[in-house]
Amino acid sequence: MRVQAWGHGTLLPLVVPDFRRLLVGTVLWWQCFHMEMVVLGWLTFDLTNSPWMVSLVSFCRTLPLLIMGLFSGPIIDYFGRRRVVIAAQCVNLCAYLAMVLLLWNDVAAPWNIALVAFCLGTAWSVDWPTRRALLPDIVGKAKMVDGMLIESFLTGISRIIGPVIAGGLIARFGAVGCYTVMAFLSVTALSILIPLLRTPSARTNKIFPRPPWIALGEGLRYVRSNQTILGVLVVTLIMNMWIFPYSSLLPVFARVVLHRGPVELGFLGTGTGMGSFLGLLLVNQLRRRYQIGMLFVLGTGWICVALAVFALSHYYPFSWAMLFCAGMGMACFGTLQSAIILLKTSDEMRSRVMGILVLAIGGDPLGQLQIGSLAERFGVQATLAGQASAAALVVVLIVLLLPGIYRRERQEELLLEVTPAVQ
Repeated sequence: MRVQAWGHGTLLPLVVPDFRRLLVGTVLWWQCFHMEMVVLGWLTFDLTNSPWMVSLVSFCRTLPLLIMGLFSGPIIDYFGRRRVVIAAQCVNLCAYLAMVLLLWNDVAAPWNIALVAFCLGTAWSVDWPTRRALLPDIVGKAKMVDGMLIESFLTGISRIIGPVIAGGLIARFGAVGCYTVMAFLSVTALSILIPLLRTPSARTNKIFPRPPWIALGEGLRYVRSNQTILGVLVVTLIMNMWIFPYSSLLPVFARVVLHRGPVELGFLGTGTGMGSFLGLLLVNQLRRRYQIGMLFVLGTGWICVALAVFALSHYYPFSWAMLFCAGMGMACFGTLQSAIILLKTSDEMRSRVMGILVLAIGGDPLGQLQIGSLAERFGVQATLAGQASAAALVVVLIVLLLPGIYRRERQEELLLEVTPAVQ
């Protein structure tokens, strides 16, 4: 099929060559990420047999989000979005190769695994907001939501096959085989992304005109003046503190609660990926009839309910089904979170607001410590069920206090009308 045949409906962004390069590189990047989440938790639990240590290493993986949220916006503006994506991909490759060497020489320990995880988290904290902020540059705001839906659909495949491949590689070749494949995928992604440098990279600031905390302060004032952006950021903070740290405890659920091995752990991780496909279809069908803010809120609440039920299950198929349901909500949350912020943010403030979004995602390391400590004391089931229930109640409270989160403005209507319906 020729590229021109893609030039309608939701597939319209595919006519842009740079979007296709960014898309394929991002899919491979997420593939490595989902494999890493499986092997990191399994390797740490295998070495320590401690849920607390699993959460502590995951804390190191996400700690850079708290630090880099202060600096990512100015860094992206200074160096340019395309250069930052390439540099971050190089860091990922070096980190995976370091893990291969550690495991090959049988010197892997929780402290050096945590150090490599910290490096990967540092790259992610700059890489992810840069890729999202780069999307309007490549396809324009009018086609941005369509581009995010395409990306989410394909990365959903990575979410499905990533854990399965990781589980199979761990069972057959050990963690070293898994990290070797991740290094190969990272090299492939880097080779695909390098041609992005052929297009000049826009730099908002040629020099750092003010300290990063001043730029952050300007961004925070901008966010506070927009109730929609503020509401999305607060919800993001709550979800990353109380909900998303659950993934670090999946190896514990698999081994202790469900009495399964690494292969079954891998398949358990596919539940959210498969559910995200249905969630994306629903988002694509409903986004022109309902406020995307309302879809964002409903999807967030759905995640909380599904994970609360998952936490109480001892039956493997039912547990998988609940993760499938959670994946439906994650498709709404992951796609619409960035879409709402980028639609509501001016071009000159885009990088700074995305940096603040990283700061909100930075609630994850605190959540990792909290969920690990509580799981050690009360067990993983009671901990996750309690946190998911509390998060659902808090999301309802946020919506009541910040109703602008689900209010559609005229600008959003015009942007969504520009993009043709799926044919």
